[in-house]
Amino acid sequence: ETMSLLEKVGQVPVLVKKEVDGFVLNRIQYAIMGETWRLIRDGVMSPGDVDKVMSCGLGTRYAFMGPWETAYLNAEGMESYLERYADMIYGIQSNFGEATKMEPGPVLDEIQKDMEKVAGPVSDLMIRRSWRDTRLAALAKLKADAEAADEKNKEPKE
Repeated sequence: ETMSLLEKVGQVPVLVKKEVDGFVLNRIQYAIMGETWRLIRDGVMSPGDVDKVMSCGLGTRYAFMGPWETAYLNAEGMESYLERYADMIYGIQSNFGEATKMEPGPVLDEIQKDMEKVAGPVSDLMIRRSWRDTRLAALAKLKADAEAADEKNKEPKE
């Protein structure tokens, strides 16, 4: 009942089947942040380049589908995906290392400096937030228009 009500008001509800610490979205976000912190800390990438990987790579893909549909489409279903990539994924995940606490220091200083180049000084964050919110609204409209077009294309032609 709650799910259908949320859908009627334009929300996209999900069912959390088991209690876990934190919101699920945050848990996924924190996993990404933890790994990108390590990549920056270990000198693999700059914070700006990490953000480019997300905004111009994963982010564009994940705006329309999640990781499992992406995997499903990148092979002939999930069994095929696992046959092709499971060992590689496990190998990469195995060297992630222990969870790293993000703390003040050189890594945070580097991230702060790069983010100031992109988003401006902290005193001007409202400008960049407005820029972000405008783009999120445009993306939401694009997705809604695409969904409406998909539904229209499903209707039987006379």
